Amino acid sequence: MRPWVAGLVAATALTLVACTSPAPEAGRWQPVDLPGPGRVVTLTGIDDRLLVGRYDKGARERASLTVVGPDGSSRPVAMDTRWEWAGREAELLSVSEHEGEVVALGGHRAGAHGNVRWTVWSGDLDEVVEQPQTFETFGGWDAGGIAGTSASQAGPMILGSWVDPGRHGLDVALWTRHGDRWTRAARPGSGLAATADRQPSPGAVTDLPGGGLLAVGWVTVLGERIRDEAVLWTAADPAGPWREVALPSTGAGTQRPTAVDCADDHCVVAGSSDEDVALWRVDLADGRVVPARPRTVLSDVVHSSAPVIRVAAGEVDTVAHSEPAGGAAGGREGTTRVVRTAPGDEDLATTELPGRLAAMATEPSGAVVVATTTAAWRHEP
Repeated sequence: MRPWVAGLVAATALTLVACTSPAPEAGRWQPVDLPGPGRVVTLTGIDDRLLVGRYDKGARERASLTVVGPDGSSRPVAMDTRWEWAGREAELLSVSEHEGEVVALGGHRAGAHGNVRWTVWSGDLDEVVEQPQTFETFGGWDAGGIAGTSASQAGPMILGSWVDPGRHGLDVALWTRHGDRWTRAARPGSGLAATADRQPSPGAVTDLPGGGLLAVGWVTVLGERIRDEAVLWTAADPAGPWREVALPSTGAGTQRPTAVDCADDHCVVAGSSDEDVALWRVDLADGRVVPARPRTVLSDVVHSSAPVIRVAAGEVDTVAHSEPAGGAAGGREGTTRVVRTAPGDEDLATTELPGRLAAMATEPSGAVVVATTTAAWRHEP
């Protein structure tokens, strides 16, 4: 299955407020209780269930995973944490699942320079075991950032960035698992490599329904007019080769896709387009990806360099946005705006949910679940 990645945001425990928060007036969003200690940071749809990742600052081991069934029943996934420096204090960034195999990635900012200590767990829906890596595996002088994980038929991978050997900037980097070790590809391929006049940046990654991988991001074109152009990259497996496909332009100078999700026949990509939130629909036909022209789904809402944007694909696609804590949006940073859209929709209705966006996922039933820093909400199909 595909990951839905949540940003690192501050919140109170959802279980304390989910049952008492009022339902919004617009749409059919209803409050839902998501069991587990601490605040929700990731949501992942699995088979007929939902995998909830939480962070509890007061616990000895702060990260936790809980499987929630369609009837509301729940059970914890055992987390065997082995690295005190990172594992016990890590906040989950991305959790992926494919045919029962689970990969979870988390980080903890520490040390004299405040760098993130990344760590990873692998296992199944009963137990995940931490696989401590050396600091230089995901960090060190040449490290960029980490965007997320994907679990696919070809195996799990981690997407991020790393300094280009030619020192042109940062390549898009890929890590794959070999036993208990995660290793980075020396050269990820021309579409993911930095040059003197182009700088690729990763935004998110997922697996394709028919097999293969789809990553999204942008390329900063360096010239007389510096601009960020939206792109996607596809490959049959992490080893590549990776093919770059340009997403149609919104006409903006800054286009940065940071979210992707796929249904059976299409994928949806979402990101910022200057101050707007844009949505690209990517049709899947005969093993090809065919992006359509972008659509502005939210106007004049992006007021920071790192907006929180999530997307869920289905018969009706869902896009959610909020500004990060401490952003420049003033009172807007405490609100999540959600838009649902299907092909042919001429008018878009926006629902406002209280709290900053934390995570979003599609349940196997087709229902969409959104977790904010205030509560969790479900929209029935």
